Amino acid sequence: MKKEYLTISQFSALSGISRKNLIYYDKINLFSPKMVSEKGYRLYEENQLDTISVIWILRELGKSIKEIKIYLQERTPEKMLSLFQEEQEQIDKKIRTLKQYKDMLKKRIELTKQADLITIGKITFIQQEKESILISEKINQNYNEALVNFYSIIEQQDIVQGYPIGAIVGKNELSDGQFTNFSYFYINKFAEDKNLLSIKPEGTYAVMYDYCDYNKTEKLYRKMLDELAKNGYEVDGDAYEEYIIDEVAEKNPDQYLVKVMIKVKKMTIG
Repeated sequence: MKKEYLTISQFSALSGISRKNLIYYDKINLFSPKMVSEKGYRLYEENQLDTISVIWILRELGKSIKEIKIYLQERTPEKMLSLFQEEQEQIDKKIRTLKQYKDMLKKRIELTKQADLITIGKITFIQQEKESILISEKINQNYNEALVNFYSIIEQQDIVQGYPIGAIVGKNELSDGQFTNFSYFYINKFAEDKNLLSIKPEGTYAVMYDYCDYNKTEKLYRKMLDELAKNGYEVDGDAYEEYIIDEVAEKNPDQYLVKVMIKVKKMTIG
């Protein structure tokens, strides 16, 4: 039975690789037809579809022509296993990263939609379950250095940037009226290193929203503390400050929407 070959047009249609690329691969000795006819037509065998598909996948994964050529010239089952397992690990890493991008976008979408349902300047009380958060090192005097170090921690934990970063104001700072003297930065994100995780305690929290620029929240905090006293509550823990609308969505800093949560308890009488 006479062996049947595929023309370059047929091979291109079956493989999804353009004629132009097939000709180019042939010229650089990356992937050549099984034979060339007397009239100069490139002819391919069906089993070459497997090889061209792997070349295409490796190119899509970022491998250079040089790297692929070396592999094809030196390929063995052992080298194939090594290369494919390495690429599989890289794909898994990319999938994890893409899932985080999706999660980050979803988080910002939810926060922005939440802004339409918020009553500005009104204190509410909620019951909060305990929640794991990723925190920075203790902030001392150098605010900027602490922020840079926190971004470094985020990167080390393979967490993509873009998640809204909040700040914790300690109970003592609240009592002293030092509302912009942050104790920690945090994000609502799980981390592999358990030592970097802290717990936002369960309990009753007072919540209030307002429009204001970064580090201009003193008026909001004072209003909250006044409202707490009127409602028979006192501070029982730290404050958690985060922005629902920040510079990602709003040009005017005065229109940033901040949310403050303070752990509280009912005042004891007597």
